[in-house]
Amino acid sequence: MKSLAIITGASRGIGRSIALAITDAVNFSASRKGLDCVDDSSTSPPMPGLISTPLHMILISRSVDSLHETARLVQQRCDHDGLIFTTCHEMDLSDLDNLSEKFVGLLESVKKADYDQCWLINNAGSLGPLGPASSLGSDGSSLKELQNAVNLNVTSGIWISAQFTRSFLTPCIKSRSPLIRIVNVSSLCAMKPFPTMSIYCSGKAARDMFHSVLAKENTQIHDANISSISDAKNEKRPIPFKVLNYAPGACETSMTDILAECSQLDDAIHEYYSSSKKNQSLVKPDETAKKLIGLILKDEFQSGSHVDYWDA
Repeated sequence: MKSLAIITGASRGIGRSIALAITDAVNFSASRKGLDCVDDSSTSPPMPGLISTPLHMILISRSVDSLHETARLVQQRCDHDGLIFTTCHEMDLSDLDNLSEKFVGLLESVKKADYDQCWLINNAGSLGPLGPASSLGSDGSSLKELQNAVNLNVTSGIWISAQFTRSFLTPCIKSRSPLIRIVNVSSLCAMKPFPTMSIYCSGKAARDMFHSVLAKENTQIHDANISSISDAKNEKRPIPFKVLNYAPGACETSMTDILAECSQLDDAIHEYYSSSKKNQSLVKPDETAKKLIGLILKDEFQSGSHVDYWDA
């Protein structure tokens, strides 16, 4: 069988690093199984800690040129030709008028029966308007700007996970073999209020709660399989459907570059990002991506939980 990984916001930063971390995991899995890019068409569950090969990696962003660069880096890092197949899809996730047709069309094009592992890394997002919450509308920011931020950070993120779940969950229930893993790339801002970052905090909190509810609603997928999670060798099979809210830490990305330079930011927060950038103490995207993929493959997290880079 094969694996599928869909990554939004894959053109740079954490999204690109996640694509490369998955590539490393695929290389390791293939070497452990003694495979190059062979699809053994096995119907048995995936081996714990390994990714079924070959893998189809779907990269999504509004910057198509940068997506192709991510795809090039993935293929460059891949140990064997044909081990990973990448496709790039240009989508503006804040453009709700066209998102439905594009993303649903993408999901419909995927032959779901081909895969025994299906991952969605819901990563795309933006800071949105910065400054005191009471200054919204009086600081030059418009209602349209606020709406665009909510469309990208909340509406599209929620909708994409909902469509992915609906698209892949029925085959999961029917066969009890595919592993579905949804990762919402979260933030400490989902858990704590940060002055002058009200829109970003609100968006992250909303996404966290949605994904926690999504996990809660599908606990019956766990319960239905508890009595049959042992195979012929009495080995535990992984839970079919799980959701993770993962906070990657304050990372060295273009987003933190903005925070380090923003004059509208709370003084203490601005000082933190400015000094962290100067001291090069921010988390490297490759480091947090590696930890995330390790969490998914180890698969010990509770579905719907919030896990921070520093606590993992």
